[in-house]
Amino acid sequence: MAEITMPKMGDAMEEGTLLEWLKKEGDPIQEQEPIATIETEKSTIEIPSFYAGQIARILVQPGDTVPVGTPIAVIDTGEGPAQAATEPAPEPAARRSERQRTDARAAGPSRPAPAPAAPEGAGGRVKASPLARKVAAMRGVDLAQVRGSGPGGRVVEADVEEFLRTQGAPAPPIGLPAAPTPPAREVPAPGPAREAPAPPQMPAAPAATREHAAEVNGAFTERELSGIRRTIGRRLLESKQQIPHYYVTAAVDAGPMAKMREQVNALRADQPKVTYNDFIVRACALALREFPTVNAQFVDGKLRTFEAAHVGVAVALPEGLIVPVVRNADRKSLSQISDEVRVLADRAKAGQLKPEEYSGGTFTISNLGMFDVEEFVGIINPPEVALLAIGAIHEEPVVKDGQLSVGLRFRMTLSSDHRIIDGAVAAQFLQAVKRLLQEPLRLV
Repeated sequence: MAEITMPKMGDAMEEGTLLEWLKKEGDPIQEQEPIATIETEKSTIEIPSFYAGQIARILVQPGDTVPVGTPIAVIDTGEGPAQAATEPAPEPAARRSERQRTDARAAGPSRPAPAPAAPEGAGGRVKASPLARKVAAMRGVDLAQVRGSGPGGRVVEADVEEFLRTQGAPAPPIGLPAAPTPPAREVPAPGPAREAPAPPQMPAAPAATREHAAEVNGAFTERELSGIRRTIGRRLLESKQQIPHYYVTAAVDAGPMAKMREQVNALRADQPKVTYNDFIVRACALALREFPTVNAQFVDGKLRTFEAAHVGVAVALPEGLIVPVVRNADRKSLSQISDEVRVLADRAKAGQLKPEEYSGGTFTISNLGMFDVEEFVGIINPPEVALLAIGAIHEEPVVKDGQLSVGLRFRMTLSSDHRIIDGAVAAQFLQAVKRLLQEPLRLV
């Protein structure tokens, strides 16, 4: 007998949520064959069995969140007595609460006839994304009634919302006030906010306080934070509390870059277009070669500087923010960076990033230009020591050679760790990035 445990997929991972069993008790299993799907703080991953044999016992049920290293299943390898615990794992509080709400809903009024159901996974469980499950639990929707439009018939959040519109919103779980509209969707910030987020685990308000809030403020919707949101809150709170941030801003003439982008895309007529952000990634990667103190991590009181630039690009997801990493960006062409960023962003949105694709960055770029944000400051993503925040490109009056004209400009702000980077170094680094962007032939 042998145990399968919740794996540690990345340095920052402390717990994982078991989303779906791909096998059931009694099924044969080969070594390295996928056995289950888990949700980490940053991605959804299939985990393999490290043993061949038969699944003797499943210890953790779909939806349960358990710490790294917790046994989740026992494999009968035919080589000895069971080494796993003989008692089932205790029911997590979140699952117990969900079961109680489900029991309460079962006693309520009947619902309309179900729509065609989504395909079922192992054990008869409906395939659905983590966000779809959370919305369905909050709104009292039976996922078996929802038609899935995701890959392989997987139910996504939009399917739950569509079900609510066509079938009528179910009554909320007992004990929650009726919400007049579906829950408001979060508007994710593609870059860290100026102010530190609230602590990720605030003490629960007394029941009397919550009831009073409902009386005074009216109906509201309450939900648990996603794993990604909890991680963002914890890491960025630590960043603002422990890192002495300061900020340096520079304005960039985007006219030459805009012309070069047109020429590059004309040569790539049959391929996806190169974006302004791709130019910025390339420029930062080259500048990081010149300033190794910026291309660094601060770990356990020691500074690690890197020969290669591993540039993270912030990507906004419905559940929160993730930063895929373009490795060795200083050694890649503009076209290679463009193609890789696009693939990483698509994988991030599909929840398919591997741990090595979102960890180990040495510098981060956060771009809010697509939201018409002119300028902002970001929070450093530890253990990195700097982050570049990019605003929107827009027309503005400029004076050149004593003549007033209209030019394209954008602003970029470098957030730096003052323990590592002095103001002069930050200013020189920005000058180097600005020079490359205003002389874009150096990038192609």
